[in-house]
Amino acid sequence: MCRRNHGAGYVTWFAVPREALTLERGGGDLVRFASSEHGSRSFCRRCGTSLFCENALHPERTDIPLGTVDGPIDRAPQAHAFFDCRADWVEIGDDLPRLGGKTGFEPLKER
Repeated sequence: MCRRNHGAGYVTWFAVPREALTLERGGGDLVRFASSEHGSRSFCRRCGTSLFCENALHPERTDIPLGTVDGPIDRAPQAHAFFDCRADWVEIGDDLPRLGGKTGFEPLKER
């Protein structure tokens, strides 16, 4: 679902506590789409940019695509979530933990 939404082999996300997220402007252009029975995705209705993903299985956080952020981030990627759902042609050359399974966050067996 993430690949189709972003048109890419995988998407790099970061999570913020839901109560810490504040929209300073443009809230009227935010459109929410129920993408599954437990989640929604929000995007800008003016330009189509995917902005937020919220999931009832993780109600404490909001996921944001890293590609929408200008400037530096405060940490390097920590793991590959939903790794077993990546595009078959994507090759990852690092040693970060690979997570997947039903929740997308379960440790996967060794490569």
